[in-house]
Amino acid sequence: MKPQIKCASIAIALLLTLTGFEQWRTSEPFEIWHFLGDILEWALLAGAVGMTTFTAVQTRDFRLERLELLGNLTTARRDGARWRTAVATQVAGLSRAIATQFQAWGMTDAEADVAGLMLKGLSHREIARLRQCSEVTVRQHATVIYRKSGLSNRAQLTAFFLEDLLPELSTSEAKAGLTVTNRPAFAAKTG
Repeated sequence: MKPQIKCASIAIALLLTLTGFEQWRTSEPFEIWHFLGDILEWALLAGAVGMTTFTAVQTRDFRLERLELLGNLTTARRDGARWRTAVATQVAGLSRAIATQFQAWGMTDAEADVAGLMLKGLSHREIARLRQCSEVTVRQHATVIYRKSGLSNRAQLTAFFLEDLLPELSTSEAKAGLTVTNRPAFAAKTG
């Protein structure tokens, strides 16, 4: 039997016993309506105590979970700061390389800014809000970015910069033709 059912059964038995004992102690004649009213009164009291206990336990559990999450967040922030410090030189070099490639493609400052935000994963709407321009303007910049770079979409733009940062393809991946550099856009740009 589940502990909750066992507890509820014991509580009901105690409730009936207390109500019966109280009825036996009084000199009033037994009336079913008074007896049922007493049972309801005790049941409401027991329900209130039960709900208060349940709420206290839930609150305690939420506090413990919150403390655990805050601890995890602190650890993640510390690890992130440590990682950013460790790779600061590489990130700065990558940023310069991306800026150099944008210049080689002949991008304006606005196009380079939009392309950089696209590489960070922002949507056209988010870029428009950040740059305080319309979403249509951002879409026009994106079209020009793809045309100037010889790429077709955001995935290819991102892959262009990530391809050389990731490990070489396995033999099975290479046999399956899974490569970004064999696409016509890349061949035209590098050839």
